[in-house]
Amino acid sequence: MAKRVLINWTKPALDSLLEIVCHIKLDHPPAARRFAASVKAKVTRLRDFPESGRTVPEFPFSGLREIIIKDYRVIYRVRRNPIRVEILTVRHGARPLDLPSDES
Repeated sequence: MAKRVLINWTKPALDSLLEIVCHIKLDHPPAARRFAASVKAKVTRLRDFPESGRTVPEFPFSGLREIIIKDYRVIYRVRRNPIRVEILTVRHGARPLDLPSDES
């Protein structure tokens, strides 16, 4: 069995996720809990399958990948040496995506 990969959430990604969950919670607290649980489950899957998300279509040669959860995109990058996943942002799919800076 392959070694599990470390998942690192950047501060902007955590802040975005918290903002989204709080916004959903205003109208429907159970939906906010379900959304947060779904994000956690799908991101946790990356420990075993770090490259399972699709390539971000706006930046096909950037190395960015994404997981789609309802109307939201979890954008991440797989790093090497040591191998790890960096969660860069969580955002609504209708929002434009700017290429993140390289913060290695």
